[in-house]
Amino acid sequence: MKAVVTVIGKDSVGIIAEVSMECAKHKANIVDITQSVLKDYFAMIMLVEIEKMETEFAVFQKELSEL
Repeated sequence: MKAVVTVIGKDSVGIIAEVSMECAKHKANIVDITQSVLKDYFAMIMLVEIEKMETEFAVFQKELSEL
């Protein structure tokens, strides 16, 4: 099973690293990623495999939202 993770917000150093570390923490494997910066705003879409996650998807989703 796969999930799509989207990130939109003010650009800052370390956004990709933080989201990637959260995925790794939950054993969600990043399959594909695209990102761009438009003026001062960052936009990213990630496709992640979630079958090997050891936590509930809702917990993963909540923790990503808190970033």
